[in-house]
Amino acid sequence: MEEFDDNHLNDRDMDQLIHRFERMIEDGDSAYYEVDDLESLLDHFMLHQRIELAFKVIETAHQQHPSNRQLSIKEAELLSLADKHREALDLLNEVEVLEGYNPEFHLTRASIFSQIGKYEKAIRSLYQALECSAAEMDVIYLNLSIEHQNLEQYKEAIDFLLEALKFNPNNEDAIYELAYCFELTKNFDEAVSTFKRLIDQTPYNGHVWFNLGAAYQALGEYEKALTAFDYVILIDEGFHAAYFNKANVLVRLERHGEAIDLYKKALAFDILDSLIYFYIGDCYEHIEDHKNALVYFEKSIKKDETMAEAWIGASSSLDELGRELEALEYAKRALKLDPDNGDYHCFLAGLQMKYDLLVESADSFELAIENGYMHEDLWEDYAQLSLTLRNYDLTRSVIDRGRKNFPENQLLSLYDCIVQYQFGEEEQAFENLVELLIQAPELIEEFVMYYPKAVESKDIQFLIHSLNQK
Repeated sequence: MEEFDDNHLNDRDMDQLIHRFERMIEDGDSAYYEVDDLESLLDHFMLHQRIELAFKVIETAHQQHPSNRQLSIKEAELLSLADKHREALDLLNEVEVLEGYNPEFHLTRASIFSQIGKYEKAIRSLYQALECSAAEMDVIYLNLSIEHQNLEQYKEAIDFLLEALKFNPNNEDAIYELAYCFELTKNFDEAVSTFKRLIDQTPYNGHVWFNLGAAYQALGEYEKALTAFDYVILIDEGFHAAYFNKANVLVRLERHGEAIDLYKKALAFDILDSLIYFYIGDCYEHIEDHKNALVYFEKSIKKDETMAEAWIGASSSLDELGRELEALEYAKRALKLDPDNGDYHCFLAGLQMKYDLLVESADSFELAIENGYMHEDLWEDYAQLSLTLRNYDLTRSVIDRGRKNFPENQLLSLYDCIVQYQFGEEEQAFENLVELLIQAPELIEEFVMYYPKAVESKDIQFLIHSLNQK
């Protein structure tokens, strides 16, 4: 929950005040403090989660200003931070007669209700805050939106955010909450129209332009997204997320060289280094610059050794560069980090198949299937592998499982014909083969490659001759 912020001291005075208080506690001394100074100390220690010192401030306040209830609201916030929500609410109830006119009182109570999951009560407290306040209405409306989000009432949440932005069109939190609600509801068309209206009010607000670009991006309107991100960069060259998102759009448009330049600019902000290095490596892979791809995948790994996708990316580059042992090792490292990733098991299976590690490849294909990788290419590659191993029982199992998911796959049908021939089911095999080759005559070469005995059959010789005639 968003709250008001008020500090009457400059940084130097605040540092001196903190040092003085800490020394007093360390030395066991006592010193007098004005209530406003105690409030500043309390804000500081709460902000930095120094709960024990914050309670020392409250203790000092009670000793030196026993009849002053100015810090009661702050004390309630502190109790809430310490997970003493019931005590916090009891304290607020005690001072409600005195503080009921204070919007901060209702904001604090709303925050506590929110923390314990009583969102409807939080909303009622926020309405009371609205009645008390003529200032910072955008903050209260923003909080109302957040409570409705907690209740999954996103239409109402959006309405309150729009109210917040009427009072303060430059409220960054409200802008990003609005984008978040549109994303949750997948209502990107409304997001576009809303952010365009906001731009009419604040044409130089980079955050609005950025979220307009993100909405266009979600809709697949990539050229419009690029334009919006360009405006963000024009308004604020230090807006790092605009470089990152623009690069992502360029990747979607397969403009990988341009994307690399943008990702490198994003690196200057020291944000998401490992991920950006990975994306740069991936771009180099797409333009088949495998040496540079490997350089950036390795940089990603150096920044974050737990980034499994960077190990897989590096493995792919090493494979393209002919460094087989390292490629296998990197793929296995990725699987140690993410052992339930079916894609990675399938990738390793492909490497093992390529390097003639056929039994190991079969095991990896099975692990890929166990972990949910069910793409069409897996069944084709696995069937080819089992044919190469001449394990026709396995081949039939692979084909049967694959055709449950892809009943129209012609390669699997072809391999099924081969298995039927191997098991002596020649009449059925020939009938199926004729029907298949009428639809896809180019598959005859694949058939002969995996079943070279085909050339000994007069029926198949006649079939091949007929296809060649056509």
